[in-house]
Amino acid sequence: MKSSRSLAGAILFPVLATLIMAGCAQNRDVRDGHDYTSGSTAKSPPAYLGCVKGELPGNVKAYEVDGDNSVRLFIESTDPSKADGLVELRTTGTQHQFTAYQRDAWYDHGRLLDAALMCSKA
Repeated sequence: MKSSRSLAGAILFPVLATLIMAGCAQNRDVRDGHDYTSGSTAKSPPAYLGCVKGELPGNVKAYEVDGDNSVRLFIESTDPSKADGLVELRTTGTQHQFTAYQRDAWYDHGRLLDAALMCSKA
């Protein structure tokens, strides 16, 4: 009898632990990660974001969302907890400040971050 209880416990404990961990694992906002870069550009928002989109692979989905004095370029989803990346471009007068965020930048060596920086200077 004791061995059947310990066998049930040995099977049940890992299953419960996995379920609890999966329930606690929430996607965080892409802006909460540590993979980001920022700076400024003299380019207009359409020229800058067009350059960034041009540096991305053709199969990547990009969505532009306009806001108050800003444009956000979401990669793969407009939900910040699901987006693979985000470039926020804020305009104040003639100044254009950008911040680029990339989830799992190690996966493609920070392609979005590199594009954001390169396009700010080109």
